[in-house]
Amino acid sequence: MADVQISTEQLKRLQTLYSQLAATSNDPRTKGREERLRWASILCNRDVLSFGELTREEAKRAIDTLQRHLGSGSRKPREKRRMSRDQALRYGKDGRHDSSFEDAPQMASALDLETIEKYYTRLSWSRAQFDGWLRSPRSPLGKRSNPQISTTADANRVRWALKKMLQQRGLWMERRPA
Repeated sequence: MADVQISTEQLKRLQTLYSQLAATSNDPRTKGREERLRWASILCNRDVLSFGELTREEAKRAIDTLQRHLGSGSRKPREKRRMSRDQALRYGKDGRHDSSFEDAPQMASALDLETIEKYYTRLSWSRAQFDGWLRSPRSPLGKRSNPQISTTADANRVRWALKKMLQQRGLWMERRPA
């Protein structure tokens, strides 16, 4: 049985929710079509070139994820501001054992997922190899029944593990502005 394509209502809802996420986020990494499609690709475990090619089940999962992140109330778009100190700390520390952010998880952004993709590409891994590693007991999410990178903490754990592998293979190069 072939998967049923996304309905028009689901497509509108998904686009609306993602634009609300981008508008309310202080993180500039959530803006733009490429980031949105990269987020959908990671969520669906396949390459997504358009929200219109999602199945109804994938669209439902994406809508549920966005609704959980945004909460039930409607939010007005905020003005663009610098990231607060707490948010900057979250991006640096969320996912560590000593992290103080466990009570309020935050959804992984498209840039988090893009960074992870760059890391496993540097390791010369395909998407299938990365997914296999993510499901293996050696990955930081491997003890879960269906490991997915959904929060900033998950993204940080995966990113740090990939960074360690890159360092061990001599492929890590830290880029700092001159």
